[in-house]
Amino acid sequence: MNLLISQELSLSPFLRHVQVEGELTRFVRHASGHIYFTLKVDFSSIDCTMFRSDAQRLNESFEEGDRVALTGRVSIYEKNARLQLYARTMHPLGEGIYLRQFALLKEKLEEEGLLDPLKKRPLPGFPARVALLTSETGAAKSDFLKIFRARNPLAEVRLYPIPLQGEGTASAIVDTLLEIADEPIDLVVVTRGGGSYEDLREFNDETLARVLADYVHPTLCAIGHEIDFTIAEFAADARGATPTDAAQMATQDIYAFLDRIRASLQSSARRSYESIIHQKEKLRLDVLENLKFSFLRRSAQSSRRAEMLTESARRTLLHRLDTEKKNLVMSAAHLESLNPLHILSRGYSLLLHEGKPVTAITNLKTGDKIENVTSTGRIVSMIEEIQHEIQ
Repeated sequence: MNLLISQELSLSPFLRHVQVEGELTRFVRHASGHIYFTLKVDFSSIDCTMFRSDAQRLNESFEEGDRVALTGRVSIYEKNARLQLYARTMHPLGEGIYLRQFALLKEKLEEEGLLDPLKKRPLPGFPARVALLTSETGAAKSDFLKIFRARNPLAEVRLYPIPLQGEGTASAIVDTLLEIADEPIDLVVVTRGGGSYEDLREFNDETLARVLADYVHPTLCAIGHEIDFTIAEFAADARGATPTDAAQMATQDIYAFLDRIRASLQSSARRSYESIIHQKEKLRLDVLENLKFSFLRRSAQSSRRAEMLTESARRTLLHRLDTEKKNLVMSAAHLESLNPLHILSRGYSLLLHEGKPVTAITNLKTGDKIENVTSTGRIVSMIEEIQHEIQ
């Protein structure tokens, strides 16, 4: 009878292919590769089996408590006539499964060192060529280009259109990255405008993360979430919250940079001018100090020389005065020896005629008055006789 029921159920077109959603309970992965679990739907449940051939095709890992969507067939287990659902496919519902898979992959890549912050390369300050990987028609492109070109109009931005969600997105991004790896690019930017966990699922792809982590050019990912990250953003060299944020990170503001350069040059010129003025003033003070020192030194030398000259002149003058004094004494003595009065004191007299000394009697005649000057007085007499010869 169990076999008959099983055959009847297999003939039902509705039961041969059913779709059902529910919560996994009593989830067991057997060593044989088969998966056994119970699917709970509201207040009812059904036992389920997924054979190894189908289980090997699952892309996600599941655990008890996950909400899933199943496709498969309904039949009975012939040994005890228990109704079962034999699942062929299983997909996650909600965010829980994605978060768990995200954490497992992130932990795996971290253990391999691919997400090490110390290995991240700095972004160029002023990239000349930027590869922009985003949708050709989305707002992310226009938001990025508007800000980027306002900050750095000299740079070239090359757009490489890529799908931003859905199956195959990660593969398309990987293919594009590999195609442009040899091009002369300074920076690669991958960006989109956010989305749900399901929309961003492809950016948590392991292959994409590995390509970004080991990419030849610096990479910047901005998937559009202020708080939540994707694996691609962890693997890239830098992460931006939004396309606008990515544009600000992708290049410095050239005008602000020029303003800083101008301000720096002005500051440097001002410091140089002030330094020159300071050096000039210091030199002036040094010169004055040297002049003062030189003047004082020369003044001291001149004072000493003047003192020496004064002393020398004093000694010379005293010597000359002493010499002159001696000469004067000698002259006075000589004059004294030649003084007629001195001669007169020895008995001689001076004969005067008309107040003049008589040096020869030929100038006299009888009757002339003559005057004899002696040491003690004068004698006035008249010549009575002149004798030209001394008897």
